[in-house]
Amino acid sequence: MSEDKPPRPLANLVDEAREGRLRVRMEPQQFVNIDRDCEFFKNRIQDIQQVATEIAGQELWGLGEGNCGQGGKELISGQTMVERYREKARGSQNSVYEVMESHYRVVEGIQDLLRAVRDRFMQQDAEWAARYREVEATLPARPPAPERSFGPVQVCYVDKLEM
Repeated sequence: MSEDKPPRPLANLVDEAREGRLRVRMEPQQFVNIDRDCEFFKNRIQDIQQVATEIAGQELWGLGEGNCGQGGKELISGQTMVERYREKARGSQNSVYEVMESHYRVVEGIQDLLRAVRDRFMQQDAEWAARYREVEATLPARPPAPERSFGPVQVCYVDKLEM
């Protein structure tokens, strides 16, 4: 990935919030929960990126990528598959790693926006700021939403619609 970072998502809204031109109504607990959820998502995204990095660096895949066929010719199909998997993991702009990086930037943008709004609230309302600090210090961590399994996907094709 290049060193030039793309513009931050929601940067214009963050500026609006910092300058006091954005109207938001939220309770302190909502700010705390969303901030924690953003941290949770960012950590999961980094976990996925780590897996993608490991996949891209895996030496032996067992797909015949290092074998020679009859007559000493290399089996290029195994090599081709390994190259494609590595590229999809972390070797192109459309790799899993880069897609997760863009998701990370969006979550960071949401977090930056909410923090800018929160900071503005805290500057303008001492009572709200005190409630926020109390909630942040005492609110127990909530677990992430349970995973849902939708079972096997069924696809139905319709030749024509009946009316």
